[in-house]
Amino acid sequence: MGKKALYFITTEKRSGIEMALENTEDEVTICLLQNAVFFANKADKQITKALDQNKTVIALKEDVEIRGLKNLIPDNVKLLDYGEVIDKIFEYDSIINM
Repeated sequence: MGKKALYFITTEKRSGIEMALENTEDEVTICLLQNAVFFANKADKQITKALDQNKTVIALKEDVEIRGLKNLIPDNVKLLDYGEVIDKIFEYDSIINM
């Protein structure tokens, strides 16, 4: 496996998730922030596909809670606080901001 890539997705556009799904060379983490946390629900087919591809999916806990989504998030989507998300930045070779 190649390098580690972190995809920050902040909008409701699916292009960032699609780009992350197409990356088969790197170890991919998808980080959902702001309104993108709506994608983290159990019914979202793209997030399910990402998890099936062994991609890591994380979401900002505060954004999930503010939007009332906590009960809709699958167990394999990790909820992190701001500090933990910032710490993640230093673990990756590349960061893609969408």
